[in-house]
Amino acid sequence: MQFTELTLEEFNDYTAKHFSHFTQTEQNYTQKTDSGIETYLVGVKDADVVKAACLVTLTPVMKVFKYAYTNRGPVLDYSDEAVFKAFFDGLTKFLKPKKVMYLRVDPYEVINKRNHEGEVIESMENDYIFDQFKALGYDHDGFQNGFDPIVQVRWHSVLDLAGKDKKTVFDEMDTLRKRNIKKAEKNGLHIKYLDIDNIEIFSKFMKDTSEMKSFYDRGQSFYVERKRYFKDQVMIPMVYVDLEDYNASIAQDKKKMEKSIKKAERALERDPDNEKNQNKIKNLSEQLENIDAKLTEGEALLKTHGKELPLSSAYFIVTPHEVTYLSGGTDNDFRHFAGSYLIQWTMIQYALDQGIDQYNFYGISGDFTENAEDYGVIQFKKGFNAVVNEYIGDFIKPINAPAYKAYKTLNRLRNK
Repeated sequence: MQFTELTLEEFNDYTAKHFSHFTQTEQNYTQKTDSGIETYLVGVKDADVVKAACLVTLTPVMKVFKYAYTNRGPVLDYSDEAVFKAFFDGLTKFLKPKKVMYLRVDPYEVINKRNHEGEVIESMENDYIFDQFKALGYDHDGFQNGFDPIVQVRWHSVLDLAGKDKKTVFDEMDTLRKRNIKKAEKNGLHIKYLDIDNIEIFSKFMKDTSEMKSFYDRGQSFYVERKRYFKDQVMIPMVYVDLEDYNASIAQDKKKMEKSIKKAERALERDPDNEKNQNKIKNLSEQLENIDAKLTEGEALLKTHGKELPLSSAYFIVTPHEVTYLSGGTDNDFRHFAGSYLIQWTMIQYALDQGIDQYNFYGISGDFTENAEDYGVIQFKKGFNAVVNEYIGDFIKPINAPAYKAYKTLNRLRNK
């Protein structure tokens, strides 16, 4: 068994067949190398058979040294100790002559599946991974919660699609998700897909939403670059309301409601003291007022915005293993149209059509209390019948121990 650099073909073939993150792809490799980032494809072979693969990047630190990162890798069977040891021993030797100060590894390995209250519903029984890393001189960086612009989030909300059809997936959602999806489909909402030439529509949604909710937005260049390299594997759905269709649908609702009120009024005329009919008319009249308000709003929006009104947009990266909802934004003034629900349902159906077994709503903070900074987001994802993947976290190994010690000391002094 031998640690070695892999050809792009070998890397692609292995990662396509073994579950892996979108950062462990040819597209990410090409984007990194074209950007001038020192990037390597490495792995382990047993004879000519690839047993492990990893995209590793090297970034300058303290001018003369480098920091190595495995980008949610390596992709390997962590229960195979021989492969594990061959890879990480080989990686250390590979990095030493490249002036690497330290290595950060963040395996795409789940240790627990939890519900959205934070309770463990299934343990992966893979605590042995901690021991394997420790034996090779790695320190675990802790069970981090929250979000960091550099370190990958340790919690994902995911929907298992394996063996399910669209009806089953829809039926397993909560009442609010089902109601809002049906509402969006009924009220003239449609999806179109953005490309690089009109990605600024998505970027504006992201900018407005990040400012309103005070979260970190990667910026338009991040999204443009990945769309350029991932091509059709990046999908940017934008939901809009066709206001002519919407107004026509609301007008139909008004006619039906007026008909129902007249029917109830005739029943009340036959029995004026019937309290049930009196309450029914009152309830129907309140519903009619709401419908009139919607119709008034729709007609005003049509005059102001024209036929199509953009409501929400989102950014997805697709691999053979999962559809990942990386980010999204909504015009807060038009949240009541429930556009974001239609985007999620459309992309879930896409994953089912493509035979992709995991739909990844992506990062959550890991704080399951009502005080969580992303409490509303957690509840939104939970409602689709998602579960929470808790990942193993990061492991750090000094490659140049004296330099790494000096680096940590300097950082402590700077942060005082």
